[in-house]
Amino acid sequence: MAVTTYRNIKKDVVFIYLNVEPITVVAAFYSVGADRNCGFRAVSFDVNQDQAKWITVKADMLKTYLKYKDTLFKVVDTDVVVQFEEQRMIKRLQSTKSPCLDDLHLWFSTFICPQIVADTYERPVIMYCYVENCLKTGEKRINHESQWYVPLINMQLADSSKPITLLLVFSHFYYVEFAHTPKGHMKKFNKPVLNMDHQRLRNDYPNLCNPTDYSVLF
Repeated sequence: MAVTTYRNIKKDVVFIYLNVEPITVVAAFYSVGADRNCGFRAVSFDVNQDQAKWITVKADMLKTYLKYKDTLFKVVDTDVVVQFEEQRMIKRLQSTKSPCLDDLHLWFSTFICPQIVADTYERPVIMYCYVENCLKTGEKRINHESQWYVPLINMQLADSSKPITLLLVFSHFYYVEFAHTPKGHMKKFNKPVLNMDHQRLRNDYPNLCNPTDYSVLF
């Protein structure tokens, strides 16, 4: 599957879907294969420089998930729901089905997958979403949602400025490349909020989380 690149702020529509100020900090959007494995493909486009290695990304994530499924990645709910969600995540990460248009449970979950990616590759993850809802009145309501996920276990300080950035628009993921200064630093922009589970997990599992709270770097 081919990767389509978008760099023109004035002509490429995808730029309007990202709520970042200033938008000039975005160097490019990359549209990976649209087989509904696009979330994993977008991650692979970054970490492997090749979207075709998305199955490798799933395998990497599965190792991390299995190691911490009873702690950092355990959902807060009844035992029945916890077991159900655990099996669903394992099925998602073990699947090599392509395309998987008919099974949304195999898709990249915006709720838990970003944190697994962050702790698998020891890099921050920024998750952007563009959501359109049609009200009963027929009015269209647009929401721009975004969260920042920081590794809980380990991260090299040099990697704090190398986020894996994803944009979800109408069930399709794009990989987002930020512009850098001549010295290699990311250009400044309005950062998203830290995901709501970060502090809870650090409080609940102090022996697993790194003593350094990497969120202070952002």
